[in-house]
Amino acid sequence: MLPAEQSPQTLSPSLWPAFGLGLAAAVSNGFARFSYALVLPAMRESFGLSYAEAGWLNTANALGYVIGALSGYWLLRWRRPSELFSAGLCMTVATLVFTGFCSSLVGLSVARLLSGIGAAWAFACGGALIAVRYQDFPKRYGIATGVFFSGAGIGISVSGLFVSPVLAVTGPAGWMYAWWVLGLLAALGSLWPLREAWRVHGGSNSASAARLPLSGLKSALLGYFIFAAGYIVYMTFIFALLRNRGLSWQWGTAIWVVLGAGVSLSPFVWRRALKDMPPELVLSASCATTFVGSVLPLLESSLAACIVSAFIFGLGMFIAPSSVAVLLRKSMPTELLAKGMAFFTVVFSVGQAIGPSLAGWVGDRGTLDTALLAGAALLLASTLVPLVGYLLPAGAGGTNS
Repeated sequence: MLPAEQSPQTLSPSLWPAFGLGLAAAVSNGFARFSYALVLPAMRESFGLSYAEAGWLNTANALGYVIGALSGYWLLRWRRPSELFSAGLCMTVATLVFTGFCSSLVGLSVARLLSGIGAAWAFACGGALIAVRYQDFPKRYGIATGVFFSGAGIGISVSGLFVSPVLAVTGPAGWMYAWWVLGLLAALGSLWPLREAWRVHGGSNSASAARLPLSGLKSALLGYFIFAAGYIVYMTFIFALLRNRGLSWQWGTAIWVVLGAGVSLSPFVWRRALKDMPPELVLSASCATTFVGSVLPLLESSLAACIVSAFIFGLGMFIAPSSVAVLLRKSMPTELLAKGMAFFTVVFSVGQAIGPSLAGWVGDRGTLDTALLAGAALLLASTLVPLVGYLLPAGAGGTNS
């Protein structure tokens, strides 16, 4: 028995379950989405893709995210979050392998679309499973949420350590080997989160047909939408920018690993903010951090600036969804969190679908720098919207009461 002075509310449970579930973010985001930037230069050379076509392939992935978020929101009326989480993770692994067998823009588009569907299921439901797992330990929820989402940093770093050397050996024609390696890594990385998902029990891990209480969340929704459109531009084209500036693949890999390290460290850097600050302000601050990271390589082209840019950008990137998860936990019952995360993921994925193609269009008519500048402008806007919404009276559309 526990000592009388120790209640479940005051204990500090292990963060290892959050880390295990977070490997799903490594698969769904680090491998399936962001590693595309590493393979993109080789695929552009092999297929002769324009920037717009390259952006379209990431848009196809984001459209899959839209479909996955919408279908996930609907399916959660009948399926448990752990079931949809597991199905999405398995689908993501399968499509990574399938991408390596595609030989046309159409085939690649289908693969990226299906990958997005699976990733949306795993990402949205994984955040809800964290809430269920730590529902008796509210003081640990913020850091546990950050640990889950920052798992993407592991995927970013590991993909850089494996994909770049593979392409350095095989050349651009070996782009398919990169996807097969990613598929293998994703399969290995899925074992722990699948095990953790099926260990989550209780009524909160159940289907729900109840309506979402979305009152007061408009500014956070809009800010999250704009953030999605802006951050994905950096993640799509930053590696291509490094290549255009003549950096070796070794330096490109190092910068990519630094970005992943920033993501992995971010929940510990933001630990107190996630616990004590209003989540709307944390969302605004995280967007501001990514804005600073995104403009640095445009203001200064040195290697040092690129390294610092990647680290700062990584520190802010996954605190945005972490802050949204904390906001939803404060705004609705635990049993509706999976649906709430799915709804916010719908909005996020629409913005994510618009960003790469819009920036690619800008890049084809200007330069890659102007495409990245467009993304930075969106990140600046995403900083202001939730901040203004929080400061305004609730009756004027803000969330502050």
